[in-house]
Amino acid sequence: MPEVMTGQGSPSRAASVPRGAVVPPVLVRVLKIVREVALTLVAVLGLLCILALILGFVFKASFVVFRTGSMEPQYPVGALSLTVQVKAEDLVPGDVVSVKRADSSVLITHRVVAVTSPQPGGDRTSLILKGDANSSQDPLPYEVATAQKVLVTVPVIGSWLMTVRGSGFIAGATLALAALVLWAYWPRQ
Repeated sequence: MPEVMTGQGSPSRAASVPRGAVVPPVLVRVLKIVREVALTLVAVLGLLCILALILGFVFKASFVVFRTGSMEPQYPVGALSLTVQVKAEDLVPGDVVSVKRADSSVLITHRVVAVTSPQPGGDRTSLILKGDANSSQDPLPYEVATAQKVLVTVPVIGSWLMTVRGSGFIAGATLALAALVLWAYWPRQ
């Protein structure tokens, strides 16, 4: 390859793309479509995140991932459930709820077996819970004012969400998103 003199007087290699080469129009169109689809998907995911935040704020909604098999087969490991906060006294046997025991930060999601109304002047309702796959009820009642009632459940999605919460995935996704934005706004010839 011939050497080309730069403004500083030092030689450099000429570009490997032949002068006057043209990128096929079909390839340009395909790359443009890929870029637009990727940007649209990112925008839709962002919109879903904003919607989830609004739902969480307005309706005190949240998501629960089933990590154990205590509620199988209806709620398999890795299922994702949308829950909404309700007063514990409004629950009935058969409802599936998520609660925390007063002495623990672990969230338990089981089916309501019995509801005992609060004592006069009290604000805590006593819930007896049992996992569908468990042979016996939970050992102690849960004394709570509110609980997260399960509204809808989607299998498998929870496992995927738990995977994407990892630092490696977040770093990779950040780099991919940065590359996509750079590609979208790169000056065109």
